[in-house]
Amino acid sequence: MKQALRWIAIVLAISWPSFAHASRLETIRARGAVACGVWPVVAGFAATDNAGRYHGMDVDICRAVAAAIFGDPDKVKFVMAQNVAQLKESDEMDIVARRITWSLTRATSNGLMFGPITFYDGQGFLVPRKSDVTDPKQLAGKAVCVHDQELHAETMTSYFTAQNVTVTPVPVKNAPQLDQALAAGRCVAFSADVSMIAAWRVAMKGGVETYDILAQMISKEPLAPLVRQGDDQFFEIVRWSIFAMIVAEEYGITSQNVDALREDAEIRQFLGVVPGNGAALGLKETWARDIIKTVGNYGEVYDRNVGAGSPIKLDRGPNRLWTDGGLMYAPRLR
Repeated sequence: MKQALRWIAIVLAISWPSFAHASRLETIRARGAVACGVWPVVAGFAATDNAGRYHGMDVDICRAVAAAIFGDPDKVKFVMAQNVAQLKESDEMDIVARRITWSLTRATSNGLMFGPITFYDGQGFLVPRKSDVTDPKQLAGKAVCVHDQELHAETMTSYFTAQNVTVTPVPVKNAPQLDQALAAGRCVAFSADVSMIAAWRVAMKGGVETYDILAQMISKEPLAPLVRQGDDQFFEIVRWSIFAMIVAEEYGITSQNVDALREDAEIRQFLGVVPGNGAALGLKETWARDIIKTVGNYGEVYDRNVGAGSPIKLDRGPNRLWTDGGLMYAPRLR
């Protein structure tokens, strides 16, 4: 008997760390805030104002997760996330939301999981409105400025090669360089991810009144937040928090009317009047209502950060709801 008890004690001693390990949700609650990795350099997605406050679509994703967990969107600790691997290597972040394109190797090689797509991005083109260019193929034989980071030049060259069109790439680092290149005639257009083009356009001379973004995109760049593999419960909270914002827009529920009485049983469950969804996630039953009340539905988040209600004035394009011909779609919350 003594020998058996000794072996039990040894097994418990070895196994205890795994039993004692707190879940990601428990860690967040103990900390009192969601630690969110962002890269605040692209207006409309993540940037800081003169008072040091964070704004943008990526920022609002993290605020929505905080609202779901705490009922308070301000319970977020923002951390500078320079790359994807940082989430794997450092425990100081719970989630990264920083205009990251969903790809197989980024997830699998780093032990990470992508949440739902929050913005359907893609490489596109900025052209002066007075040029009357409406199709990239009209740039044949011209010099086109291209963002000098990532694979923008290669993507553009591959696209035009497939179209039997030749252009001359001119690398630029930022909006001031692009302004100078366009003014000096060194290029007649600019190519980068549409999210970046839209942010740069605001900083350029003439801005949205002078430059148009062509409707056609030449690559697929679906942007989504990242969490660690193994943080399954927290992953579900992130996933359904984003879905809740999309579903709320489908239902016509906004931050202004979320408290209105409703008869529809599914909407009542969505808002927590009828219990079930909150318990399934380990949250309060009002978690979805708290997101919409304090952060807004997807359309509100889009409009104030990059859409019609923002200086960026970016068309919804593929980020329209599926009911409006876009790609934004969410499962039913029931």
